[in-house]
Amino acid sequence: MSLAPVGQTFVLNQKLFSIGGSLWIEDGNGNHVFEVDGKALSIRRSLLLKDTSGNELYEINKSLAHVHKTFEIKKGGTVVATIQQALMSMFGQKFTITAANGDQLKVTGNWRAREFHIQQNGADVIQVSRKYFSMHGSYGIQILPGFDVPMALAIVVALEQIEVEEGRGEGVHLGLGGLTS
Repeated sequence: MSLAPVGQTFVLNQKLFSIGGSLWIEDGNGNHVFEVDGKALSIRRSLLLKDTSGNELYEINKSLAHVHKTFEIKKGGTVVATIQQALMSMFGQKFTITAANGDQLKVTGNWRAREFHIQQNGADVIQVSRKYFSMHGSYGIQILPGFDVPMALAIVVALEQIEVEEGRGEGVHLGLGGLTS
């Protein structure tokens, strides 16, 4: 399950939350490149993906308008993708991601172990792996060149939030009701 050609790599550490409710996503060199801001949780029940200048790139929130667990990713107030948890997990597919233009992405692999990949049109575009990280609770996110990096990271953050809500996440997390442990 490897991407070819190799894309950009980012690191998400599930335990690096500050008191204010933020998480930094780092590049492969350990530099902070994106922030997941949970400060708006009490107001909007949302997570915000921001760049290092504080510009809001995407809003991630749980949709209450669906029968089964669904998260929405918004840009500028417009839904650009929805992530739905499968009612039944067949063939390892636990989630389906639908873009606003109708394109579908599929999430397959070992979700709980953070060894999974996201496919578009049958090809891997995002790969998530804990395998190469010695820090417990960290995992790498590799994104195929040409795929929108902030969108890919927003998708992974939304998937992580679903896992946290199911009570299977580790450490301290940004829950939609605020910081949880």
